[in-house]
Amino acid sequence: MRGSTTDYFFARSLVAAGVGLSLIPTVALTPWLPGVRAVPLAPPAPARRIGAAVLRRCVRPAVSTLIAALREYAEGAAAAAAGPPPSGHMGNG
Repeated sequence: MRGSTTDYFFARSLVAAGVGLSLIPTVALTPWLPGVRAVPLAPPAPARRIGAAVLRRCVRPAVSTLIAALREYAEGAAAAAAGPPPSGHMGNG
């Protein structure tokens, strides 16, 4: 049997209950659940793309700052994904 959900906590709860496994982005691995172990995937790992849509005529500094911050965060997240997950996310499940 298989299923899908957009509720990562629910998916992790099923894993913790011993009724499945799940692909979950690193950002959704908190809070840690007893019995759940995160195993990083070797490249090529699944990836997601996130975009920002703005009006061309919208040249507000706050918009530019937000987009720059999102890019910086995404670059940091990509670098973190290349390494092992944070130790707090690994359990002995």
